[in-house]
Amino acid sequence: MQKIFNPLFVAIAAICGILAGSIITERHNERITRTHKKLDNKIDMLLNLVNLQYVDKVDIDSLVEQSIPKILEELDPHTVYVPAKDLQMVNDELEGSFSGIGVQFNIQNDTVMIVSVISGGPSEKLGILPGDRIVKVNDTLFVGESINNEKVMHKLRGPKDTHVTLGVKRHSADSLLTFDITRGDVPVNSVDAHFMMQKQTGYIKVGKFGATTYNEFVYALEELKEKGANRFIIDLRGN
Repeated sequence: MQKIFNPLFVAIAAICGILAGSIITERHNERITRTHKKLDNKIDMLLNLVNLQYVDKVDIDSLVEQSIPKILEELDPHTVYVPAKDLQMVNDELEGSFSGIGVQFNIQNDTVMIVSVISGGPSEKLGILPGDRIVKVNDTLFVGESINNEKVMHKLRGPKDTHVTLGVKRHSADSLLTFDITRGDVPVNSVDAHFMMQKQTGYIKVGKFGATTYNEFVYALEELKEKGANRFIIDLRGN
């Protein structure tokens, strides 16, 4: 008799456990739904009040776009909002490549200055050098206070095999240099450097994280091991 009842008790206990888990999960989901509705109601009420009663006309869509990043700032430094217009650029960085002219730049004194030229990219092949300043894009003056990173990206990046003409000011040249560049695939490396620091110590600098980081890191690790490294310094500063 005991042998018959033991499996029965186990089965009943299992069923009770499943039912209890389902009830708890359902109640938890209900609480989350109520919280979402409460927040939606507050936000909708605020936006409606602003839209109907604020003294000036307000662009509600723009107001929402500006508010979302400020909300996410309260979480942590790594949680950010990516607007739809910037999504492709962010994905390109994460996927490890993009189509462009192959340079890194800074904006100095209202002018785009080339900081570095990516090895194997279209600009290196044409002889563009670090320190060059881009002052014209497609025969149009491209300097001034209105220049920002977003505008530069928009001008320099583009579909593969399309053309862009740059007017470049170089300190060693008396006149403006003109480069007709065909955009191409530009790799975005995650591992900036790897080398032997000492006889048995290897150094690997990981500048950013993306889709290719793992493969690049393993390649650097294996190469340093072949050179005799059995201990490593992994530099993540500024990542």
